[in-house]
Amino acid sequence: MTASFEEWRAELLHVGNIVQDGDDSIGWSERQARFNRYVEMLDALKGSEGFEYVLAVFESLKAENDYGAYQIADRAAWRFGEISYCTALINELPRLIEGLPDRAGDLVGSIANAYGTKDESIIRVFNQLLSEVSPADKQDIDGFIRQEEGPTGWLRDRAGVLGSNA
Repeated sequence: MTASFEEWRAELLHVGNIVQDGDDSIGWSERQARFNRYVEMLDALKGSEGFEYVLAVFESLKAENDYGAYQIADRAAWRFGEISYCTALINELPRLIEGLPDRAGDLVGSIANAYGTKDESIIRVFNQLLSEVSPADKQDIDGFIRQEEGPTGWLRDRAGVLGSNA
């Protein structure tokens, strides 16, 4: 990567704010170019660039309809390892819960779905890091997790797996 981190981050946040179908202010070729650049930037991440990069990946999740791009972002974030992934996600969860609750549910659901698999250690990392955040953030995230454990929530089949008291 030749750009400074600040330039890279600014571009990622711009192209990661996926243009929505109802937005006629941006032409289709520009929409496609932004989407493709976002995917290209994510694919270029190795996972060794530093924590600020994985945090920027989660910061780039801004659009309601991502047309599959945010799954690519999640895979890119995983390359940074469990601790960086969970730290960055927990940092951004309050914003995601407020503005993109389905995305937040999908992300915590993917962690909970590691239960009983070779990747189950991610659950312990998430829960430990969650127990160390500010009381306000912990309360918000734990409340969201409990809500998503309901009959129609992302965690309905994984109740009790996630949370600072799990």
